[in-house]
Amino acid sequence: MDITYTKGEFKVKGKTGVLYSRTNGVLIESSDGNSKKELVGAGEYEVSGISVIGIKTDEGNIFVYEVDGLRICNLGQVSKKLSDNKLTQVGDIDILLLPNTHESIEIMQQIESYYVIPFGFNSEDELEKFLKESSLPVQKLSKFVLKKDDIVEDQTSEIIVISN
Repeated sequence: MDITYTKGEFKVKGKTGVLYSRTNGVLIESSDGNSKKELVGAGEYEVSGISVIGIKTDEGNIFVYEVDGLRICNLGQVSKKLSDNKLTQVGDIDILLLPNTHESIEIMQQIESYYVIPFGFNSEDELEKFLKESSLPVQKLSKFVLKKDDIVEDQTSEIIVISN
């Protein structure tokens, strides 16, 4: 599975399809490009072998995707820590797509994913401040490539900064 980030949109390419993750929804197209489906609300969906759970919050929807056996969570516009109920609905996450908010560090610690991909920073200084405050190892990549087998159960969380 590959993840790239361009113009405010994550592109997650799996074996069976491609998912375009936006702050307000998801577009999934089959790997052959013959079918597309846009999802914008809460609910459970499966398209082209990619499962999507939309979870409604006061600030918008959280989307959890399963692509090639990896669980990815995009918090979208959510800027506050999650309630215990919402945290249970999100479940175990391998990769967290984390928006820049005043509570980003607390949300990241609350969800405890293996990888965190931050987005929405207004400047390089803002991003560097977040990276320093996180105290986690950082990799800067143009594309993040991961297989389920690459995850080691007790590994330390790591931040992946995707740049164009």
